[in-house]
Amino acid sequence: IDFAKLGGSALFLIDGPTGAGKTAIIDAIVFALYGQVSGDADAKEKLRSSHASAMDPTEVELKFTVTAGTFVVRRRPEYERPKRRAEGMRVEKATCSVDRVNADGSVVNIASQIRAANMELSKLVGLEGEQFRQTVVLPQGQFADFLKSNSLERKPILQRIFATEKF
Repeated sequence: IDFAKLGGSALFLIDGPTGAGKTAIIDAIVFALYGQVSGDADAKEKLRSSHASAMDPTEVELKFTVTAGTFVVRRRPEYERPKRRAEGMRVEKATCSVDRVNADGSVVNIASQIRAANMELSKLVGLEGEQFRQTVVLPQGQFADFLKSNSLERKPILQRIFATEKF
């Protein structure tokens, strides 16, 4: 999905009926950036499509632009696949790489190990994973409540969304 084609707004609403794939889009973005999923603790096990061939890798690729430039992150979760030359299954380890896309179109790798990639991505985005989920990914169902509420009712909703109890 090319969000840049949607215009210069910093706010997007992903809307659709139940089962349309809204959460899958959000989970793909959050997984690419942080190696986590947006909400459901069991969702990490659901990253792999049941329609994928057992030999197809599970991977997400996200191209994003921030003040520091344009970057591409590729992340694979750990998953099992059949062994190529023997019976049984083999565990493919999780991987992550981050590349900078230069103005001339050339690509330079800036991180190729998960730990380094995670640190680089947090710096580029400017938020840790939990902060991103709290501020960028508005929890499902709370958006409608927020729109329908008055000023006094919005306060506890905003406090819950942004986890302000720490402050």
